[in-house]
Amino acid sequence: MRLGAVLAAWAGLALAAGSVGTALAAESCSSFQKTCAARCQQRLPRDKDCMPDHCTPKLTECRATGCWQEGKLYGGALTCNLKKS
Repeated sequence: MRLGAVLAAWAGLALAAGSVGTALAAESCSSFQKTCAARCQQRLPRDKDCMPDHCTPKLTECRATGCWQEGKLYGGALTCNLKKS
């Protein structure tokens, strides 16, 4: 019984550490912009205007507010308190 509790505690710590890593990986406006650029390349590889028309305005807004608004195709989440770099 005690071993089960220890294993459960370790599993919880591992899960928490994974969540923190994910949050830290996307803590800046530029990290969201990189994701946006990758999505442009994946979804619309021939559209040379995707980045300047879609990602660049989002980056400009994020650098002003510290918030990034995902597109509707990606859930529309608003993430704030980002580093404005």
